Amino acid sequence: MKQLKDVVVPGVLISQVWPTSRETEGATLAAIRTVLEDGFFEAFQTVEVPYPGERQEIAGVLADAGYPLTYCITRVLNEGRCNLSDLDPANQKRSYQRAIAALDDAREIGARSLAVVSGPGPADLARRPAALGALTDSMIHLCRAAAELDLAVTLEPLDYAAHKKGALGTTDEALAICERVKEDGADLLLTLDTAHMYLNGEDPVAQVQKAGDRVSEFHFCNCVTDTDHELFGDRHLRFDQPGRVNVGTMARTMKNLAELGFFAEEKKAHVFCEVLTTEDHSSEDNLDHGKDTLIAAWEQAT
Repeated sequence: MKQLKDVVVPGVLISQVWPTSRETEGATLAAIRTVLEDGFFEAFQTVEVPYPGERQEIAGVLADAGYPLTYCITRVLNEGRCNLSDLDPANQKRSYQRAIAALDDAREIGARSLAVVSGPGPADLARRPAALGALTDSMIHLCRAAAELDLAVTLEPLDYAAHKKGALGTTDEALAICERVKEDGADLLLTLDTAHMYLNGEDPVAQVQKAGDRVSEFHFCNCVTDTDHELFGDRHLRFDQPGRVNVGTMARTMKNLAELGFFAEEKKAHVFCEVLTTEDHSSEDNLDHGKDTLIAAWEQAT
């Protein structure tokens, strides 16, 4: 029987397991060292690391280990009131220029890709197609600049009407943007997240099948789809009740993705658990929760 790590590269979202690490110089590097000592996870995603020396140290540590890093600037954009899908052309331009400026930091930290989300959608859903047009323009500019630095860009669709209410929602919409970017001569990859897909009424396996090689990362994330529940939405809960995703859900998804060839020795998909550390658990405990859940689900799937 193949082991989980024979068919996927398990990754860790530092911003979820150590949610305040960016606030203290050296804390993100320390978190990465803790993960490396654990020995299970072999891919990383961080939010911004605002300290040049620390970025350079992280680049060296991960280069020595041979593990990839994705540099996510969602918090940077949100805190700067940036919106890559803004219907205000001036702020839309300011937003993609801010994203382009972050490419240098991504390269300094040794990242292979820069991760972004669309930004909030318009309150009037009827205006969302126009917002997707603005997002397409932003991604063309960003991907063009990233290609010059030999960096990839990965875009994550969010739920568009349930909780996070991003401008970009469905996988079909994201793939249409990928095609438009390709026409411009650049590439755009996707991060697919089970929570957003479930909240959008999508089946994760079907969406992976549609997106194919454009899927850069696959995130197992728990969500509550009962609109009457106080925790409705995408709150990055631990796996199991009251959310939609548990070991059984994950096992069925893994089995189907293996049958698609997405979980395979030839593919080695990058798979992350997106669970936020809260005051009820330590970061180390959360790290173990993700690892143990992945392993248990794979054993059940096979």
